Amino acid sequence: MDANRIWVLIGKKIAGNATPAELTELESLMAECVDNAYPLRELEEMWLLDNQPNDKTPEEIKEKWENFKKNLPAAKTQVISINKKKNNNYFFWLAASLVIAFCLVAIKLSTDIYNNNIDLYTSIVQAPDGSTSKITLPDGSKVWLNANSKLTYKKQFGQKYREVNLVGEAFFDVVKDAKHPFIVTTASLRLKVLGTAFNVRAFSTDKTSEAALVRGSIEVTLVNNPDKKLTLKPSEKIVVRNEPTSSVISTIREPLLSMGIIKKPQVPLITLTNIHYNGKEALPEEAQWMEKKLAFTSESFDDIAGRMERYYNVTIDFEDDDVKNLMFSGSFKGESINNAMKALQATGNFQYKITNNKITIYK
Repeated sequence: MDANRIWVLIGKKIAGNATPAELTELESLMAECVDNAYPLRELEEMWLLDNQPNDKTPEEIKEKWENFKKNLPAAKTQVISINKKKNNNYFFWLAASLVIAFCLVAIKLSTDIYNNNIDLYTSIVQAPDGSTSKITLPDGSKVWLNANSKLTYKKQFGQKYREVNLVGEAFFDVVKDAKHPFIVTTASLRLKVLGTAFNVRAFSTDKTSEAALVRGSIEVTLVNNPDKKLTLKPSEKIVVRNEPTSSVISTIREPLLSMGIIKKPQVPLITLTNIHYNGKEALPEEAQWMEKKLAFTSESFDDIAGRMERYYNVTIDFEDDDVKNLMFSGSFKGESINNAMKALQATGNFQYKITNNKITIYK
C-alpha cells in the first residue's frame, strides 16, 4: 500500500476536493489498513480526546463524533469510553499529545508533498504490472490503460479544457464536447480532439511514441516543436522518434514505401502511416492489447521486446546488437513467454535462456 497516497486522499477528503473515484479508492485503502497502520479507532479516540468532557457534555461529544464519522470512509469502528473521574492534568497531557500527533501528521503530509511533488488537486490512475485498467473520466469519456501506464488530470478537468497527461499506453473513447476540447499530453506529443477514439503509446523507455486514430480526427503537435501541427484522419497513425535530433522532419507514407517509389530514411523523426487491421479483427493491431493480445507487423525485435516486457512482466536483455534489428510479424494471445520466444526463434536466428523473469537473447 502506498502510504503517501492515503495521506493525500485523506487531505483531499477533509478539504472537500476529493472526486467520487478518489473517495472509493480511500474507502478501499482504509478497509485494507483499518487494523494496521491507520486504524479508524485511533481517529475516533483522538476525536473524543479533543472534545473531552471538561469542555463538552458526553451528549455533545457523541453528536459531534457522529457528524465527524459521516465524512469518513465506511470502516469498522471500535467504541472508546472515557473515564470521567480522570483529573484535569491527565486530560491536559492527553490534549497536548493530540496536538502533537496532528502536528506530526501535518508535517508528514507537507514533507511528502514537497519531496514527491504531490498535488492535492491532481488525480492519478495507474495500471499495475502485467495487467490493464479501465476508468471513466468526469465527462464520461472512457480510458483503457495498458500495463505500467499512468494517467493524471487536474481538478479543473472540464472547466475550459479536458486535459490529461499520459505516461505509457492508453485507448481513449472521448465523449464529444465542442466547447471543451479533449487534450492528451505525453513527453513528445500533444493531441487535441473533440470527440473520437484513438490509441496512444508513449512509454519513456521506448524509442518512439505513436498515436493511432480509429475514428474522428486528431490535431497532433510536437511538444518540442509546437509550430509543427498535423491532423490525422481515420485509420492513420503518427510515429514520432523520442530522442532529440537536429535533422529535418521527414513524413513518410507507408504505401509509397511498400511500392518502392521512395526510399525510407534510416531514422525519420516523424512517420505517417496507416493503422493495421488484420482480417476480421474488430480492433486495429495497435489497440489489440485491450483484448489481451500482443500483435505486431514488420517491427524490430528491439521494439517488440519492450512490448513483451510489459505484456509478460519480464525483463529482456540482448547480448548481440545485430539480433535487435531482426524483423518480425505475428501475434500472441494466451501463449506462455517460453512458447512466444520459441515462435520468434523459429523465424529468427537467435538463442535465448530464461532465468526466473529475466530473458537473455544471444546468437
